[in-house]
Amino acid sequence: MVEVIVAEPNPLLRIGMGAVLEQMTDIVIVGEVVNAEQLLESIRRTRHDVALIGLGLLREVGVGAFRDIRRMRPEYRILVHSYEWDTGFGAEAARFGASGYFSHECSAEDLRNAVIDVAAGKPFITRSLGAELATAACFRAGVLEHLSLSARERQVFRMLAIGVDARGIAAQLGVRVRDVIECKWRIMAKMNLAGAGELVRHAVAQACRDRPLPSCERIAR
Repeated sequence: MVEVIVAEPNPLLRIGMGAVLEQMTDIVIVGEVVNAEQLLESIRRTRHDVALIGLGLLREVGVGAFRDIRRMRPEYRILVHSYEWDTGFGAEAARFGASGYFSHECSAEDLRNAVIDVAAGKPFITRSLGAELATAACFRAGVLEHLSLSARERQVFRMLAIGVDARGIAAQLGVRVRDVIECKWRIMAKMNLAGAGELVRHAVAQACRDRPLPSCERIAR
């Protein structure tokens, strides 16, 4: 059972997310907070696996406070939600140490998957925002000069980052599955990544290192 604190000052959002999570048999809400003081107190005193925090409240608490929390509790998991939808949102959430982030347009299933994945130590990002981050990071000139990705590798990078498997990529590009797998391993080697699951994390890290990235054209679900 995953134990969650919901931290959101807006009562409608807080009630709505709580109502969704209460329908999940593998998730239990152990606390609800509405301001920075309550959030910090809950983090210190309430046993939980994931803190589901609004971006505005995250900003109110401050990056420094969350860095102190993560030094004391390296296993602490933060899942951020916001109305904002761009690469800057993902980069900002990552600076706070968030393991996952999603917009309020996500589905109930997205919300459940986000909580479960983050509690398990996995990153989570909704498919559309992941596509924006991957596209922005992969197609920036500075990144390409460093990584020297070929045109085919850039195609495969972006498709892997939004969750398309090797068989699906092969079908869309009209190539063999084996060719896609070999291309994937070349990308992993150039990026020094352990697997395809780290692609989106790489995109977020790139956004954090540099100035905020401009929003890409939104990719439909």
